[in-house]
Amino acid sequence: MDNAGQWSEKVLQLTMVNAMDQWVEKSTRYRGEEEPTLLDLVFTKKPEPPPIIQYLSPMGRSDNVTLEMQIKEEDGISYRDDYKGMRLNHARADFKKLRVYFADTE
Repeated sequence: MDNAGQWSEKVLQLTMVNAMDQWVEKSTRYRGEEEPTLLDLVFTKKPEPPPIIQYLSPMGRSDNVTLEMQIKEEDGISYRDDYKGMRLNHARADFKKLRVYFADTE
């Protein structure tokens, strides 16, 4: 098996083991008269609903389409900002007291 085949097999195994989905389905590279190819890989752990992917025109002189994705994350968890007040601020640590405390430790 050549390098490309080995790489493809490893990617396939990685996605299967981690229950991941590859969402890009259309060709993403159009180069002259060559056959279009799918070069862009976007893996996720199956978000619900599936992402909305727009295939836009290439930017500049590129021969690759531009992908724009919208993923709606529905994990059922509500996030609050009050947890930030309880976080430790390590920039304000008293390093002199820490050195004294750990001086006897070997």
